[in-house]
Amino acid sequence: MWEREPRLVTPKTLPRDRILTGRVRNDSLRPLQLTPRQLRVMDGNGKRVPASVIFLQTYVHGLYPPTRQPKRVPESELRRTGRKAVIPPGKSAPITVSWRQPRGASPPVRLDFGTVELAIPRS
Repeated sequence: MWEREPRLVTPKTLPRDRILTGRVRNDSLRPLQLTPRQLRVMDGNGKRVPASVIFLQTYVHGLYPPTRQPKRVPESELRRTGRKAVIPPGKSAPITVSWRQPRGASPPVRLDFGTVELAIPRS
């Protein structure tokens, strides 16, 4: 669930772009492992909205250049750069989601993690 109400931002110079940032809390009894690929941003009609997801609230530079990533990136690097989140029971992790809102399109209303859905606040 959301730890507290997430923040939805529309940049003044990019009026069709949206940035959602907040903290996701694990209220289950088991550790929760999440990757950006697991998350789907859904509109009110049940259609998937193309979006970018990272488990960070800031920018961080990776250890490897994009053209020279190892075939298997170490777990510690995936977690440090927000490409994977491991959330123990009762703890939380940051999440940032961004998308472009096409004119006339239905806005996203929820984040779908497969087993859990979180509401997206209205802008």
